[in-house]
Amino acid sequence: IYNILMHINWLDQNSDIAPRGVKESLVQRFLNYRPQDDAAEHYILTTNKRLAESLLGPCAKMQDAFPGMNLRFGWIRNERKDVQDWTVPLRRSLIIGQDRQISSLMKVQNVKLDQLCISSRAADPKVAYLGYQRHFATHNLPKSIPLGEMREDNADATTLVRSSRDIRFRIDAVRYEDTHEELSPTAGLDIYQACQLMRLVGLSPRAEHVSIHTEKESIGDRCAELIATMIWYFLEGRINKEIETMKQKENDIFLVSSSHFQEPIKFVVGHKTGRWWYQHPATKEYLPCSDKDYKSISMGNLPEQLVSLEN
Repeated sequence: IYNILMHINWLDQNSDIAPRGVKESLVQRFLNYRPQDDAAEHYILTTNKRLAESLLGPCAKMQDAFPGMNLRFGWIRNERKDVQDWTVPLRRSLIIGQDRQISSLMKVQNVKLDQLCISSRAADPKVAYLGYQRHFATHNLPKSIPLGEMREDNADATTLVRSSRDIRFRIDAVRYEDTHEELSPTAGLDIYQACQLMRLVGLSPRAEHVSIHTEKESIGDRCAELIATMIWYFLEGRINKEIETMKQKENDIFLVSSSHFQEPIKFVVGHKTGRWWYQHPATKEYLPCSDKDYKSISMGNLPEQLVSLEN
């Protein structure tokens, strides 16, 4: 169980930053948190109060489209005086804040999952980057997908997101026009692409740790609106995470023989979403892939997605 001990303030009706008159809004969903329904709980957590206050304004303008979803919104307190200790399961949390603060939380928790970093900059060859720009990269990055390739064909990018367990979305991946943040480049993801990615992250049953990284303790209005919208689409993905199962009769199933494996590889296309999966021959676990992987192995090639199986 992934838990971490932190000093946290939770949003409620008595909070001094709680917006008023927010019926039927996303913030009202936070304020209606029901502790008795712990099993349905999901946390939105910021690394300081200033960020929390900045995000609540735009969240209050968004409709509550998450019936039955028990959400809790909170922020870490820096003060040590008169605070309580809270245990927060990171697997049910979306954490928003400064990169260094989130990284510290992960180190304290000893999280060692392979990272997928959505960022305009790429520096660590051991990390998979998505949407990075080549002129900001200094290493050979075979596991990563640059912005140009992602825009031409997002099938591999989609598979990469669906396969990842630790996903860190850095705001510098989004262009300056949509963030007004100093480190955001002129070219980058736009707000629509950012929200599509966050919805995809929410849909993924494999994502265990999800975070949105800012460069400063405070953000401007434009960036706050962007992040609040990303939160909304992440939650929309989460509430639809169980929309399809591998056992639905309407799913399309393809068996492909390959000289690389003793048994045929089973591919499944979800009837409701059109997403592709393949079944691991040994563990029988269904893992994300794309139609490109299916076509590649059908032609006798071994796609990168399946290389680890052969090894």
